[in-house]
Amino acid sequence: MKSSKSIVWINVFTAKPGKLDELVATQAEELHNFKREGIQGVPGWISSRWHRSVDNNKAIMVTTFESIDFHKSWLEKSDFMEHFNKIKHLIEGVEGGYYTLVEDIENS
Repeated sequence: MKSSKSIVWINVFTAKPGKLDELVATQAEELHNFKREGIQGVPGWISSRWHRSVDNNKAIMVTTFESIDFHKSWLEKSDFMEHFNKIKHLIEGVEGGYYTLVEDIENS
């Protein structure tokens, strides 16, 4: 599937009991590394937002790429697998999917 518009990948992570803080810290570090990959950062990556729940063991990552192809290319890189191996012991479950922006409303 080719997309000419940016695409948002939303992941909902369920951390293992007592592991949410470590998951949040490790993922935040990885997001900062996105800016360091090569000179221009991770190819096709636009932005990421990392949120944690205030009352349970969940966290949500919202990442925007130029296209699904750029995101899938990142998932195939050894850097991604190395990172996943760092966090998989912290995760009880994860659910992700692609989304497109329908409307952007701000209070300005």
